[in-house]
Amino acid sequence: MEDLIQSNYSSGKATGPQVFQFSDYAAGAGEKLHVGTFEDALRLRKNRQRPHRHDFYQIFWLRHEAPSFNIDFYHFPIETDALVFVPPGAVHNFGELKAAEGFILSFQEDFLEGEGHSVDLFAECPPIDPAQSRTVLAVPASSVNIVQGYCSRMFEELRDKREGYRTVTAALLRLLFVEIRRCLSNQPAPSFFHKYSSLTARFLRMLNARPYQLTTASEVAKFLGVSRSWLNQLVRMETGKNLTDHLRSRLILESKRLLAHSDLNVSEIAYQLGFEDPSYFTRLFRQVAGQSPREFREGYR
Repeated sequence: MEDLIQSNYSSGKATGPQVFQFSDYAAGAGEKLHVGTFEDALRLRKNRQRPHRHDFYQIFWLRHEAPSFNIDFYHFPIETDALVFVPPGAVHNFGELKAAEGFILSFQEDFLEGEGHSVDLFAECPPIDPAQSRTVLAVPASSVNIVQGYCSRMFEELRDKREGYRTVTAALLRLLFVEIRRCLSNQPAPSFFHKYSSLTARFLRMLNARPYQLTTASEVAKFLGVSRSWLNQLVRMETGKNLTDHLRSRLILESKRLLAHSDLNVSEIAYQLGFEDPSYFTRLFRQVAGQSPREFREGYR
C-alpha cells in the first residue's frame, strides 16, 4: 500500500500522506544510517513540513527554539533539549516552525545488524519499540552534552567518511541508546509503559509496521508461527485486548490517516484497506471511533 501511496502522490489526486523512503537520502551504497542537521532539513526539505511518513526510523535531537510536533493526531509541545522518536509508518510533521537547532538521525531497523552488532534494536532503544513507544523524551542537563557529542560525532563521521567511519557510527549509535536508557531510568514511567513477553512484543511491532496488510487473527498467528488461540490468550492477558481488537484499532488508525491526508472517498478507502463492503467499514469505524468516517474527516479538516 505504501508503494501505491508513493506512486500516486504526484498524479494529481492525493491518495495518502507522502511516503519518503530511505533511498531518498544521497547515502552511499549499503549505508542504512543518515545524520543531518535540523537547520539543513528545514532549508532543503521544505516539502516535508506537510504531514508525511517514512519507511525507516527517525530520532530528532532538538536544542534551542524547538518546534511543536504532531504525530498521528496527537500534538506534542517540545521543550528545549528533547529527543523525539518516530517509527516507520507514523504520519507526522512539525507545527510552529522556528530556527531550531539539532540533528536528525534516520536509520533502518537492521542497520546495527549490518555492521556486525547482533542486538535487539528495541531493547537497545525502548522509546522506538512499538510495544512500548514514547514520542518525546526530555533530556536532563547532565546528559545534554553527551547526547550532543554523540550526534555531532556521527554527523562528522558520515560527512567525512574516513577509514572505519561505519564502525564508528554504529558504536556511537549504541552509546546514544545507552544514554537514552539512562535518561529513561531517571524519569517516572508513563502509565502505559509495560514490559511485554517477546511474543506479544513481536505481535505489536508487526501490527505497527503492517496495519493494513494482515487483517485477520489467523493470518497474524500464522505469520508469528503460533496458534491463534494461544496468541489471542497471551495478548489479551498482557494488553487487556484480544487480537481482533488490536487489528481493528490499527485499521481504523490507518483509515483516519487516509481520511485526513488523502482525497480518496470513503468507499475507496474501505477497498484500499481490504474491506469488501464499504458499509461494513463505515459501521466498524463508527463502532471504534464513535463517529462516521465522513464526520471524522469534516471535523479534522
